Amino acid sequence: MICIPIVGPSMSKAQEQILSAIEVADILEFRLDLIEIYELSVLLDASSLPVIVTNRSKLDGGQFKGTEEDRVHSLRGALKAGADYIDIEVSTPREVLQPFLEESDPTQIILSYHDFSHTPEDFNPLYETMCEMPGEIIKIVTYARDLNDNLKMFELLKRAKREKQKLIGLCMGNLGEISRILSPLFGGFLTFGSLETGQESAPGQMLAKNLRDIYRVNAEREDFKIYGVIGNPVSKSLGYLVHNRAFQEKASPDIYVSFLVDNVEKFFNSFKDLFSGLSVTMPAKEQIIPLLNRVEETAQKIGAVNTVVREGEDWVGYNTDCSGAIKALEGCTSMQGKNVLILGCGGTAKAIGYGVKEKGGRLTITYHGDKERGESLAKELACELVHSREAGTRPIDILINCSPVGMSPNINETPFLARDLKKGMVVFDSVYNPIETKLLREAKTAGCKVIPGIELFINQAARQFELWTGQTAPIEIMRRATPGYSKK
Repeated sequence: MICIPIVGPSMSKAQEQILSAIEVADILEFRLDLIEIYELSVLLDASSLPVIVTNRSKLDGGQFKGTEEDRVHSLRGALKAGADYIDIEVSTPREVLQPFLEESDPTQIILSYHDFSHTPEDFNPLYETMCEMPGEIIKIVTYARDLNDNLKMFELLKRAKREKQKLIGLCMGNLGEISRILSPLFGGFLTFGSLETGQESAPGQMLAKNLRDIYRVNAEREDFKIYGVIGNPVSKSLGYLVHNRAFQEKASPDIYVSFLVDNVEKFFNSFKDLFSGLSVTMPAKEQIIPLLNRVEETAQKIGAVNTVVREGEDWVGYNTDCSGAIKALEGCTSMQGKNVLILGCGGTAKAIGYGVKEKGGRLTITYHGDKERGESLAKELACELVHSREAGTRPIDILINCSPVGMSPNINETPFLARDLKKGMVVFDSVYNPIETKLLREAKTAGCKVIPGIELFINQAARQFELWTGQTAPIEIMRRATPGYSKK
């Protein structure tokens, strides 16, 4: 189930939020501590969904300013007014908490624990203590300081499921986002999602609409596989949109999430029993290679892996960046005998440069600050090297931007001077956020043929999907799932 918190701050705002939330949520939470002056009976009458009433203390991240006796009194009143559930914290003083629990219907009680600073090494003592207390539902929410904290929560959720104990188990913060998506899949009673950005009731809370429409967290799943992207940053990746839409189109229970990873080795060794395949973005494309059992030939030659596949007991690395770029280029032009200039000398330049050479292009690459890196790549690809400021002086049939220049949020930057763009040139920008970069806009004006980076992204993602699933990728569906998609 998806629960949307109603956070006010006024009575009228709370009512507006209820009307909007019932279109998305399965259950609502009224945060009385965040609504300045409220009429609970009116709010309850406005909801056609089950309602949890919470009046959170400051100790547990809330804003209630009265005494503990007053706070618990408000929860008693909520039960009498018709609330379906009451969320009360185990941190409530025992002399106030115990009488409330003894007099209340346990089926209406959510007994909650919050830790806004960290995640304990072992959940079991806390869980076992809470299981002995009155209340049908247990809620344990902690702050993820490490991605591995999510694994601890997943193990607790699995235990609760075996023991038929209703548990809400989540991790807060950016590193805890995956728990908000995956906890229902591991048996969690519900997950929380905000109605709108800025209306989060806890750190790391995601939009409820995305939880429902993109991740399908409340879909029935008997069996499922987990895929995802690793790197840092991963917030700009569109993989979660296209792959989850592809799984939906194929009526697959599988799911794709983003893993914010700093230490690739630690992540891989800890999480490899959880996932079935990965997309790999920078800076992990080279770091992942020593951890794999095998690397296919193209990825070996390029020296970078952007796709990891579980094949039996083995983990195998592939590079779909190269094939994705070449497919996009060949849809527009032949590379045989053409003068091809690549802007940049990083991993993307290496992958695409390898493909260009394979297709018979006369390749030149550029460097900006790191000449040594440029020289190394030029030697590896057996091609010419020039400084980026000299790029416009070269004969160019095909221009490919493999630098990050022009990527969001720096959308008014370009890696190539407009005056050097010539009619008839093919201009391909590997940047796909935004879909139309400044480079592509200026290239259109100059009469160039343009290839947006989204074509590289979609082609490589489609190949990833096929490697993971053994099925033909619904490439047009994946293309339409990208923001700003246009048939033009």
